[in-house]
Amino acid sequence: MPSTDNPSTLPPFDPARARAVRQQLGLTLGQVAWAVAAYRGAPLHPETLLAWESGTAVPDEAEVKGLAAALWCSPVALVGEPATLAQCRTVAGLSPGETAARLGMTHARWEEAERRNRWQGTAAQTGALLRVLRPPPSCFVAVCGRTEQLKVLLREAVASWWPNYVTSVTRLVPLDPTAIQAALERLALGYQRLDQATGTSPRAAAEAEARAAEFLEHVDLHLWHALRTPADPARPDRDHRDS
Repeated sequence: MPSTDNPSTLPPFDPARARAVRQQLGLTLGQVAWAVAAYRGAPLHPETLLAWESGTAVPDEAEVKGLAAALWCSPVALVGEPATLAQCRTVAGLSPGETAARLGMTHARWEEAERRNRWQGTAAQTGALLRVLRPPPSCFVAVCGRTEQLKVLLREAVASWWPNYVTSVTRLVPLDPTAIQAALERLALGYQRLDQATGTSPRAAAEAEARAAEFLEHVDLHLWHALRTPADPARPDRDHRDS
């Protein structure tokens, strides 16, 4: 099996996942710091590891590899969601040649797609891409160059009758229409609360208008958040700007 720890194609480090792996192993910060230092041949203070796990500092690529060795896991277990074709391939544990073969394209064609981070495959190749690399919806939409088109549809959907847009959005975002429907409903409700907010002063009204405008500007990020976090029926939905 090819190496999956090429740091140049790893997604961003995820502090929560790293902390969870260490805690599941029952290791202290000092024990892990010692193991990382032994692997890399350079000292590592436990407070540095604590900073990584709390998100106040970010390990470099070599440090992620050392941390993974200390925790007896693959580096992909310590990172977040892939955002590029190269990151998707790394998370899948495939070499460029293996990826090209599984997608039914030449090695050179895949390397070009990965280098440009732009997908222009055939329908059959796209189906294989979704099955083999399983790119997150936000990544797939971005590499296909559909982000702006999606944002236009989402703005129209939340500002009008959102059920009319489920099919159109599903054509861009390869997910079950039921998931898209639920997410669009949440977005529409969130935007309506902002759009209909009335303040007791011109300043409050202006602030509400600004929040509504910001929601529309980042409406695609709100969609990804809604798809990742199903609504809790016990709590009213809250607007969220995804990071």
